[in-house]
Amino acid sequence: MSMQKIPADWRNCATCSHWCGRKMPDMLCKFVEFDNNERARCAGGGFNNGQMPGTGTCPKWERQYK
Repeated sequence: MSMQKIPADWRNCATCSHWCGRKMPDMLCKFVEFDNNERARCAGGGFNNGQMPGTGTCPKWERQYK
């Protein structure tokens, strides 16, 4: 497992409400931690039903943590 932490407002799959992978926001929802090796399903975003890495990007990104 290779954990990575990125700001919650970065436009990556790991911070998107459509990405079904495991992710853990910090207490203030400023950062999101996720497994950099995990590929998870996109549920309604630009790669709908595709297996995407947490570092993936697309134009249909929707912020999950505010």
